[in-house]
Amino acid sequence: MKSVDWFQPSRTGLAEPNTQVRNYDLSAGNTLVGLLDNPWYPPYVQDAQHVHNCMEIGMCMYGAGEIAIGDRMWTFSEGTVIVVPKNVPHAQQNRGEPLTRWRYVLINEEQYLRDTPLRSQGALSAMLRQILGGVLLDAGRPLEDVHRAIDDLFRAYDLRGATDGFEMEALARVLLARILSSPPETHRGALLSAPSRKAVEPALQFISRNYAQDMRIGELASVCAMSESYFRKVFERIMGIPPMEYLNRYRVNRSVYLLYTTNETVLSIAGLCGFASIATYNRNFMRYVGLSPGEWRKRAQSQK
Repeated sequence: MKSVDWFQPSRTGLAEPNTQVRNYDLSAGNTLVGLLDNPWYPPYVQDAQHVHNCMEIGMCMYGAGEIAIGDRMWTFSEGTVIVVPKNVPHAQQNRGEPLTRWRYVLINEEQYLRDTPLRSQGALSAMLRQILGGVLLDAGRPLEDVHRAIDDLFRAYDLRGATDGFEMEALARVLLARILSSPPETHRGALLSAPSRKAVEPALQFISRNYAQDMRIGELASVCAMSESYFRKVFERIMGIPPMEYLNRYRVNRSVYLLYTTNETVLSIAGLCGFASIATYNRNFMRYVGLSPGEWRKRAQSQK
């Protein structure tokens, strides 16, 4: 068992928004792949469906929103736990104020099975198949047990940091055992009707690929095979905001990513994110973030 730092950034599969494959480093050969503690801040960008190369177990610390797992969509709130096995498509739309925060535990399912005594592997395989499409836990005593198991993992890391992995591996196996043994009636949550955003999904994808270009409502309506007037109504009903406001929020959020991860000037980032002028960029950034781009960058850098 190799020594690892479970929070080491190179292990965390971080990728730009809308990346469809977000893999983690499995080279250590452990059941526990890593831990993440992720806050998100408005304005929220629509997440693209994506997959991982290991199981993702997430606990919502605070916030709210919806999460699509496979062909199902669920609401989530504080305390919700999601379990997304390897290669299961999923996407999360946050709506919490003033932010949404999740903690994640990444599990190598295949290694977990290999490390299980041979006499128990058949039963374990059957239990893993029961959650093959992913589950959402939101009620009952079993969920409380899962909460405690996740808390124990993060507490152990806080106390010991990078370790030889023995205790962390054991705690990860306890967590997964509690999830697998939870009765089906706890796998509830508020199941939404079939993802209604499918009607405007072509427009969302068009924005994610072309946000840096000049864009007209007519183009977005066209990719959805709708008239402009009908598209405006449908988009606002599904997304809760007009299409051009969604586009501006998307551009601002992409600029936040560039402000944090690059040394590009504010002027350059404004152009890279599709704003016609620095004045337009500053106005939109202030509206959605509450600070100027320069002020936000200084604050973010001071917290690195």
